[in-house]
Amino acid sequence: MTPELPLAPCPTAPARPAPASEHLLAQLAEAARQCQELEAQFGRHPAPELETIIKLHRVLVLNLSLEAEQAPELLKLVKDLMKPIMDWAQLQEKSRQRELAEKKLEAQNALRARQANPGDAALSPETLEKIEQELNLL
Repeated sequence: MTPELPLAPCPTAPARPAPASEHLLAQLAEAARQCQELEAQFGRHPAPELETIIKLHRVLVLNLSLEAEQAPELLKLVKDLMKPIMDWAQLQEKSRQRELAEKKLEAQNALRARQANPGDAALSPETLEKIEQELNLL
């Protein structure tokens, strides 16, 4: 007797995806539909600011944290999702520190300028503009 050889699939017959593949394809189709819907909404309404997106991200992380009590495998996901939030918080803090340093530098420069020219009582540009406007009215 000769051993039976497995039959190769017919190249003209459509391949039937496995149930897991069908589920994956359905998820991809749903994700594509949601992306199209989101893009259509952005076409009608402006996209949210990055800060708003970060706040929504925080809400999602908190919701997952609550669900993690019943599903401990979500804790890794929560941990991974916390990284962008922490990065955003660090960026905000650095931005605040930079703005404060710039304000301090401006104040120091203004103080040095006043100390260098104590007799020079220069008018601010706004005051000078008001005086010029009043003189032109006469």
